[in-house]
Amino acid sequence: MRFTPKNRAQRAAAAGVIALAVLGVSSCSVVNEQATVREYSPSDGIVENVGDAELRNLLVVSNGGGEAGRLLGTVINTSDTSMDFTLDLGGSNLSWTIASGDKVVFEDVTDVAEVTVANVDVLPGTGISADASTGSETATLNVPVVDGTLEDYRAYLPTPSPTPSDTATMVPSDMATETGVAPTESAESQ
Repeated sequence: MRFTPKNRAQRAAAAGVIALAVLGVSSCSVVNEQATVREYSPSDGIVENVGDAELRNLLVVSNGGGEAGRLLGTVINTSDTSMDFTLDLGGSNLSWTIASGDKVVFEDVTDVAEVTVANVDVLPGTGISADASTGSETATLNVPVVDGTLEDYRAYLPTPSPTPSDTATMVPSDMATETGVAPTESAESQ
């Protein structure tokens, strides 16, 4: 097979087009940030660092509107010493002592009072302001509030405390007594 100048030129042009196409497709990362190197929160909670405390997937589960909530997430102590970590939110001052290199997973806390937020005055889908402190460092956080719409969070919704019944008994005015209760049949027949 004989190569003519015309065939060589066509092959060189085709090779150039292929090279440009490969370069165009593979050079996206030259001008765009790679998503795999960017730190982000893969769930509904926030990711923050307060001094040597790493807060991971921190959020509150509540119906909001002044009801109680439950704190979820993890705090990791990356320091060489024990740490007193406090979180002030929703009228609650929550605190834990975390050993060096240890962590507190709020979902695993058996004493629910340790992770209960007394008053979540915002609606689900918004954030509640919180002050996190390690003793030496303090940060103000905007902790997301979610409700039980997603099944995974439903089990963490605090159960409301029972309230007295506000239902009234309807009594016709001609049968009412001073106590507001209608007389029984036996009382009427006497």
